[in-house]
Amino acid sequence: MCATTTRNNTSTRFVPTVRLKQYDVVNTKGEDMGQVQTFVVDMHEGFIAFVLVAFGGFLGISDKWFAIPWPALKWHPTTMKFILDMPEDVLRNAPGMHKDRWLEEIDKWQEKQDLETLDHYYTYYGYESYLGIVQQVVTKRGRRKVEAKFEINKDVAGEFRFKLVAVNGETIAVSEGYTSKESAMKGIDSVKINAFEAVIDDKTV
Repeated sequence: MCATTTRNNTSTRFVPTVRLKQYDVVNTKGEDMGQVQTFVVDMHEGFIAFVLVAFGGFLGISDKWFAIPWPALKWHPTTMKFILDMPEDVLRNAPGMHKDRWLEEIDKWQEKQDLETLDHYYTYYGYESYLGIVQQVVTKRGRRKVEAKFEINKDVAGEFRFKLVAVNGETIAVSEGYTSKESAMKGIDSVKINAFEAVIDDKTV
């Protein structure tokens, strides 16, 4: 038998969405946790945004589906199941969407600011923000012009400071003071690297 196929000669690598309900979600011990309901694709960016999973039998929650970040699920080609390594209490208290109204909710996510809701799903499970992932993809593709710039100035005390400025001229952020321009440049590099992976820590909740 070919290594890339299993029962009923179905592929273990390329799984059409019409077959998703055939595949279960298990924990690292192989215990049943739930079942994949559907994948949700970001058609604007061209990748899987999240997976909707039902944990009805495992958690006893029958009215909610949960948006699980794609990186959280690991495909096991032999058992043809998704492995989710996540504590039960984390899942039990996770934000969810009503199983009959989830489409209404995601249909509202149109603009960039609307993705803060999806960010909440990602950061709750300990993953980097969705907006950060999108920005990384956009940067790698290089298909969009830069929408902001860094400006370096010297303040009245003679220190170098940089600020992040949007295309409309609005200042987004201002740095601390640096004794040299070289240090300010390193600060800019640090922001570029770390901002993509930064999560949202909402202290108002």
